[in-house]
Amino acid sequence: MSTVLRFVQHRITRHPQAEITASAQCLDPDCGWSALPTGDVASVDVECMAHTGRTRHTTFARQYEDVALVERIGD
Repeated sequence: MSTVLRFVQHRITRHPQAEITASAQCLDPDCGWSALPTGDVASVDVECMAHTGRTRHTTFARQYEDVALVERIGD
């Protein structure tokens, strides 16, 4: 018995009908602040900057989520 392996190129992109969702969390050890997930990425950045203005906390973990689409190239 033999096996034939064929290399097939693929690409990965954001699904054209899906939105990116963003959220953030303050990394100050004594702070529990977070920006709720939203499709408005810029508003999460504004919320982080406003939080910094109120608290002087400057470090955030930002999360971005999207739906990926993997397609064969050349089909």
